[in-house]
Amino acid sequence: MTRKFRLALAALAIAASGAAHADYIDLGSVTAPETVHFGNGWLFAPENFADEYGFDLTNNADVYGLIIEGDWWFGRTDVQLVALASNTYFDFDFTPGHFSFSGLTAGAYSLFVAGNAGGLFTGYSGTMRFVAQAARVPEPSTLALLGLGLLGLVLVRRRAHG
Repeated sequence: MTRKFRLALAALAIAASGAAHADYIDLGSVTAPETVHFGNGWLFAPENFADEYGFDLTNNADVYGLIIEGDWWFGRTDVQLVALASNTYFDFDFTPGHFSFSGLTAGAYSLFVAGNAGGLFTGYSGTMRFVAQAARVPEPSTLALLGLGLLGLVLVRRRAHG
């Protein structure tokens, strides 16, 4: 079993264990750059929750997110875990107020938000900002070393035939 797969199973087990309330919301297709909003709210808050937000990413991207907990009236919400998973990617964050996941490739993903809540009129609201990955450009020093190596090969070849 790969390390990522074991981590995914462990995080999902933590999120699902004792989850009194779980929702699945399809966010649809996402193309970077794009901002997507998500969240959940309850009139009578569940003790535990584990929500899943599915989306299809159409291009390579990095994602940055923010979650705000809403404790409006005699309530509390505590988001404890944010995880992002696909067939080839898994990462999680135990400090979900600000989260980021990088190196995403096109494909189907699930964002998991888990925690506990209590009281009346509670919930959370989140935003994910997808940013297209910039093309990798070699550093000038790398190009300089490559040029010196090629120059060295030319000089050695001239010397051998000269």
